[in-house]
Amino acid sequence: MNAAVASRPRASIHESSYVATPTADGWTQFNVVGAKGTTAPWLLLPIGTFMGGYAASGMYKGLLPAVIVGIVMGFILAGSYVFSRAGSLSKFRSRRAPAGTFSVGLHGIRLRNGRLIEVRRIRRLICRNVQTAGTGIFVGGNGVAGGLAAAGAARHLADAEAYVPISFQLELEADGRTVPVVGCLTVATANALIEDVSRAMNFRPSFHESGGEAS
Repeated sequence: MNAAVASRPRASIHESSYVATPTADGWTQFNVVGAKGTTAPWLLLPIGTFMGGYAASGMYKGLLPAVIVGIVMGFILAGSYVFSRAGSLSKFRSRRAPAGTFSVGLHGIRLRNGRLIEVRRIRRLICRNVQTAGTGIFVGGNGVAGGLAAAGAARHLADAEAYVPISFQLELEADGRTVPVVGCLTVATANALIEDVSRAMNFRPSFHESGGEAS
């Protein structure tokens, strides 16, 4: 989202945004809100638990021990899916640098943690997607086990693909190292940021990483 037309950044599952605010000391403060991404379906836990008890109650005419067993089985089945999905999504979220607030001026970039990277040390700015390195998944097995493994692998791959469009990040290279500035961005936000940051510190034209990344 272009900073010139944004009144304030808003949190969203699929979109990122930012606001650039010039300060009195000549710096420009960038307040960046990253895209959240899909979260685990935690609501399935109480739903699965209730449905397990309800099904058992209908089958065994409300017999209390059967209802308890149904509740426990419903929770276990729903929990196995929900916690597995949460672990899968957490893996892709953890690859991304967080969003946040940083400042830019003619002297350099002040990162989210307050650390200043002087402009003379910065070699280039980069837009990079941290999810496009590839996710190879190999599934084996026969029968029910093989079918469950294949379904889990398909779900894992779908989660990975869902995070690709919101996994761009702005990075800088200084002193022979890559330093993340902000992440959890869409390509539109990343491209707008790299242009505005370059302008704010009077930097040379930006370098955009190729291969499915910002261009």
